[in-house]
Amino acid sequence: MGTSLYFVADLGVSSYDAVALTISEKCKRIPFQYCRITTDILCVVIGFVFHVTVGIGTVITAFMMGPVIQWFNVHLSEPIRYGRKKES
Repeated sequence: MGTSLYFVADLGVSSYDAVALTISEKCKRIPFQYCRITTDILCVVIGFVFHVTVGIGTVITAFMMGPVIQWFNVHLSEPIRYGRKKES
């Protein structure tokens, strides 16, 4: 939730988070959640290549962080920042 709030608030992001955000903004057809999953998995693979212990928590986080952040963006952070859209 915290990550979603500071993304939407335009307070700046870390370099790691900026990769997925930049890709999703430049390639409008690819949603943020898929960009985040891809960058997270890429980092896990790089760690694995360098003999880092990759546990089940790391794998779950790599696959779930993007969708969770996107859900909070849509259902919490953006409505707080921009107000709820009128339903037609």
